[in-house]
Amino acid sequence: MTERTFYITTPIYYVNAEPHLGHAYTTLVADTLTRFKRQRGIDSFFLTGTDEHGINIERAAEKLRVPVRQHIDKIVDEFKASFARLGVEYDRWVRTSDPYHERTVQEIWRLLDQNGHIYKGNYEGWFCGYCNEFKDVDAKTEQPVCPTHEKPLDRIAEESYFFRLSAFQQPLLDLYESRPEFVQPDVRRNEVISFVSSGLKDLSISRVSVKWGIPVPGDPNHTIYVWFDALINYISALGWGNETYHDFDRYWPALHLVGKDILRFHAVYWPAFLMGAGIELPRTVLVHGMLLRGGQKMGKTLGNAIQLEVLHRHFSNDQIRYYLLREVAFGQDGEVTYEGLIDRANSDLADGLGNLASRTLTMVRNYFGGNPPRLGAGALFLRG
Repeated sequence: MTERTFYITTPIYYVNAEPHLGHAYTTLVADTLTRFKRQRGIDSFFLTGTDEHGINIERAAEKLRVPVRQHIDKIVDEFKASFARLGVEYDRWVRTSDPYHERTVQEIWRLLDQNGHIYKGNYEGWFCGYCNEFKDVDAKTEQPVCPTHEKPLDRIAEESYFFRLSAFQQPLLDLYESRPEFVQPDVRRNEVISFVSSGLKDLSISRVSVKWGIPVPGDPNHTIYVWFDALINYISALGWGNETYHDFDRYWPALHLVGKDILRFHAVYWPAFLMGAGIELPRTVLVHGMLLRGGQKMGKTLGNAIQLEVLHRHFSNDQIRYYLLREVAFGQDGEVTYEGLIDRANSDLADGLGNLASRTLTMVRNYFGGNPPRLGAGALFLRG
């Protein structure tokens, strides 16, 4: 069947600090794929944006002693400026603080509630504000640390609404079996199948200790869990559940580009939410590896990120784009360094492709009067 439309998304980026190279990587991959599809005449739509709710945003603004709205607006502007300097051409920038997104999130909540998938209870556990996720840790540990961010976890015990994730264990396994392309590459698909097969617990999807977020419909003392809120951006930005946009029927389902650290949210929680609401599932969750620096995941929390502002001062867009797409095999982890970028620029772009382009243009000028020859169909062949 001929592909008529193509809808691609990046994760929406958390606005607790400035953009860095890790954010640029996923965005440049999406931008490149969109250009490839459009070049072939396919009606394409590229979505990116920012995740602007949750306790970590509150803490970041408090630390800077500024209002939350002022903080997130500043960071959003920095993301947009950085991506613009890289030549990224997205179709829409979604913000989870936008009113249309809030309307869609609350509509999904109401649907799930009406369909019997939400109930109120109490939850206690160790929570990472940087991951926005409860962690399974050794109960004997007095002060456990997040294995990803190496920061102390918070002990949270509070009333919460729950999503009946456990009811979707078999439907999810059936999904992975019937549609092996739903999670790619296969190593990540197998990882998801193993996680779901081991048993799913119901998911806490509200907080009373967090105020910066979307209120639960009918119970404003509760704020909707930031990951429930964030995932819905992929359909709110197309207009599902709101009247701001009208692109859902045209472009959905999506190809989601995500890092392996947020695989569970996209390949388990997100399809379960959509199943519960009776909405068509995404086309594929395509998972890339991590950008590493010194053997550790690059990130603002660990303080080892390569800042985009530094790259912009010393390298061109083409050098940065080429390096990221060439250096790291998609789906695998890859070490990135300033030295590596310089080496690729010199060896590949200057000595390799640059030399090839120079020789080719010289031949065209010397032998064809500056007009490259145009070969008809079937004119190319191999000589014995």
